Amino acid sequence: MFLDYKDFFPAVLKSGFFSTEHEALPATVARAREWVTASSVRVISVETVVLPNVESVEDASETGIRTGGESSSHWYQVVRVWYERPSA
Repeated sequence: MFLDYKDFFPAVLKSGFFSTEHEALPATVARAREWVTASSVRVISVETVVLPNVESVEDASETGIRTGGESSSHWYQVVRVWYERPSA
């Protein structure tokens, strides 16, 4: 068994200079469900992860994420699907 995970970030609906509007959590969950159905993987677990100052899947895999006390932080609720990947 090969354990792996896939993160689903809220999609950006509208991006402005001072703010960004993201899709609601149920829409992000629906995209995760679509991926599970299409990929036919064996799901181990699904969780929401709240991460500061990340905007991409690559950022979410960092092990040292910091927030500063002097500046504002943006927190993102990400849907993480843990699944069993077929052996090669």
